[in-house]
Amino acid sequence: MKKVIRFFTSVMLVFCILAGAVVSGPDTAYAATAYVQQYSDMIGQGGYIYYIRTSEKDGSAVIWRMKVSTGETSKVVSESRGIVKLIVSGQQLYYTTVNDEDQWEVRTCRLNGDDVQTVCEGCVCYADSERVYYIRYVQGTQACLYVKDLAAGESVSIREVKADQTLDYVCNIGAESYYYIYDRTTDKLFLYRLHTATNKFTRVASEKRMAEGTSGLMVSDVRQISGELYYDFGSYEGSGGFWNGTIKKLTVDGKKKTVAKYTADDKIIAGSRELYFSTPKGDNYKYQLKTGKKTKYSLKFEQNIGYTVLGDKTYMADTSNKKKIVISRFTSGTDRETLTKNFISIPFKQKAGISYSVSMKQVGIYNMICVTGTDFSPKYGWRGKTVSVNWFITDGAGTLLGSFQ
Repeated sequence: MKKVIRFFTSVMLVFCILAGAVVSGPDTAYAATAYVQQYSDMIGQGGYIYYIRTSEKDGSAVIWRMKVSTGETSKVVSESRGIVKLIVSGQQLYYTTVNDEDQWEVRTCRLNGDDVQTVCEGCVCYADSERVYYIRYVQGTQACLYVKDLAAGESVSIREVKADQTLDYVCNIGAESYYYIYDRTTDKLFLYRLHTATNKFTRVASEKRMAEGTSGLMVSDVRQISGELYYDFGSYEGSGGFWNGTIKKLTVDGKKKTVAKYTADDKIIAGSRELYFSTPKGDNYKYQLKTGKKTKYSLKFEQNIGYTVLGDKTYMADTSNKKKIVISRFTSGTDRETLTKNFISIPFKQKAGISYSVSMKQVGIYNMICVTGTDFSPKYGWRGKTVSVNWFITDGAGTLLGSFQ
């Protein structure tokens, strides 16, 4: 359960959440009490955004939801020992927490927080109207994938691995889920497909390490595009935990081909005709899905400018104005072609002495903009100290719909 372990390690970072039409930076004490982590699960469904806010003081967490049309926020459920792995299925919400015996536990409630129940011991992977899939440790060391029939209340084991192997969930695509197994003894990685209608667990591909790494191998993402399966595998390396990955694809006729090596993105970024990736050195490439041709392109490096590629569009965030964040948009795979200046404008008052960066992700039909403030004073080292995180919501037209803390 490496992803979950990485999450609980990261929840000890210090954040300060402030929100509003104009957001001021934190005070010098950085007296944050709770935060919405940049990489935590976030769901957009039915006109709501669901997110997890975690206390920096004691690790407790609350799932909140925001009605985007009105900006109204409400508490869904709280857990004193943290929350990870948030899933919405129909009218039910599933999540993972830690029980009083220090074991992972899957719980569920209605979307408004009513009727909280414990489903099983373990970490939730995927859920639908009939079943819940989860991973738990047998005798504290061996991981096992289970499925629980909600109507019958019975769990069935699908796959168990040895103590020196890691089993983890990657994602779900339609009626199929993807998992990986990493064998620490042989340093080999295996990608599996689970057909949820039959619970058939089938090996899709096997891989070995492509570059020297400091941690175990894992599959970080899987995408299906025009009948071909793309997967990103590698490891997080160094003190900064930077991704060093390889993207491969399985063609319709079953052949395996390498798309890219030494990638810095742990998610597969694909548009309608091209796939985009970068390298740890900062080089940018586009890969034509139809022909397999790979082309290097430039993104101009400038102070206070950051880029986020979201499919066919690339978003360029400018933090040079101390009173607002300005985001322009242009065609991905180009150096600002078809540029739409000031596509998004967010009133935001920056604090002196704090550096601000902007990232974006798509959650349902919404674009989620994360503005992170970092103090790079010498006393905090080269990584600095995160002192604020603020979230803003826009629609596809760039209209600012709201913010939350």
